[in-house]
Amino acid sequence: MCGILDTNDRIGILNLEKLLKLSGTQLEEIERPPSLSDIATEKLRAAISEGEFALGEALSEQKLADRLNISKTPIRHALAQMKVEGLVDVIPQKGTFVFTLSGTDLERFSEYRYILETAALRLAFERNRDGLVAELASIWEKMEEAKRIDKRSHYLDLDVQFHRAMFELCDNQYLSDSYRLIEAKVSAIRTYLGRDRIQTTKSFEEHGEMIEVLREGKIEAAISILDFHIGRYHRTFSRDVSDITQSKAV
Repeated sequence: MCGILDTNDRIGILNLEKLLKLSGTQLEEIERPPSLSDIATEKLRAAISEGEFALGEALSEQKLADRLNISKTPIRHALAQMKVEGLVDVIPQKGTFVFTLSGTDLERFSEYRYILETAALRLAFERNRDGLVAELASIWEKMEEAKRIDKRSHYLDLDVQFHRAMFELCDNQYLSDSYRLIEAKVSAIRTYLGRDRIQTTKSFEEHGEMIEVLREGKIEAAISILDFHIGRYHRTFSRDVSDITQSKAV
């Protein structure tokens, strides 16, 4: 390294060293508080994921801003992020709408989800089998209790955690990031299409079956169960998907 530090440089370095010694810690990244756009994005994402808006429902920037008691600018930024995540459709000259599903859309989405989840499950099994089984079993037991006392919202949250666990334990950030981008849409589809209690029971049983075969070391059997599990909503609801889209305003 060429050049000589001048007096001001030396003083600055000495002051920084003193500051670090006094604090007893290393410099850490300053956490940025969430912006209004971040908050609006999180609230709108949750509202869509939890079924507060119907599929195909028109979203008014002004009405959303009024509901959140903020200006339209952060709402506009939030909707732009929702578009990236596939949660809203922006139609020129018409407006912004909660996403809709055709039979083909649902099939393609299920294929993509299958690719991500089976890859994550396989890697998590190979790299942390005991941790994977323990985590899935723990979540499944909580799902069983939520189902028993009919806490549907909590049950659906745990369902999200069950599938997310595969990505948290697969030790592959690229897979995790890819799933994070569609997780809210997966949750929304689960909410919109999973209100049938019979389907909920079948889904719960499939989770349990997956845990059992993983305990036995049968990863291919677990992959097969996951394949059936992901595709079941498509097989069950594709014929009715056009009936669950609406176009009413907020």
